[in-house]
Amino acid sequence: MAPRSNFMADIAQMANGAASAFGGMREEVDNLIRQRMERSLNARGLVTREEFDALRTRHEALAARLAFLESTMASSAESAGKAAAAAKPAAKAKSAAKKTGK
Repeated sequence: MAPRSNFMADIAQMANGAASAFGGMREEVDNLIRQRMERSLNARGLVTREEFDALRTRHEALAARLAFLESTMASSAESAGKAAAAAKPAAKAKSAAKKTGK
């Protein structure tokens, strides 16, 4: 009975070794496929989801900053326009006074 028990133990050990070898091969094949897919996507100019999300976040921040600057410029231009409009009648009055004074 002992030889048969050793035989079964040897078979089990060999199957266990084969399973771990196949597991290692599976990981290696997964890594190769991932590398080739990444190389292929990079060759086509495509980006990963993480890169896309990072660029989108940066774009949104820049768009918000641009909108703020445009609103600031519009309000300062508007206030400058009001100041210029207020200054024009005064300038016209001075000009008229000079003409009448001559």
